[in-house]
Amino acid sequence: MRLIDADKLMQDIRNTITEQSSTIDWLNLINRQPTAYDVDAVVKQLEEEKNLHKRMIKYEQKNGTVTEEFQARRAVEVLERAIEIVKGGGVDGENGREENITRVFQ
Repeated sequence: MRLIDADKLMQDIRNTITEQSSTIDWLNLINRQPTAYDVDAVVKQLEEEKNLHKRMIKYEQKNGTVTEEFQARRAVEVLERAIEIVKGGGVDGENGREENITRVFQ
């Protein structure tokens, strides 16, 4: 999935589309819009960050302190939640902040 800039699309519609424009003209205009936000690219970056922290956990289990291991584990949890939010598009009302706060303190 990709997100496009609605303001740019509106500007292009005003400059390009006429009363005689066909459905194909509309589709081509939409398809030519640049990607404003690439969800897959963001998730990939977060996954890489999560994997780094997972490797840090293994290292800290062998060489570090309990505090450093805990911090790495917490970072993984936060990144996993961030990935869920990004994949959900921020519109999933069922997994709101209040529910997550409750989950943390249980």
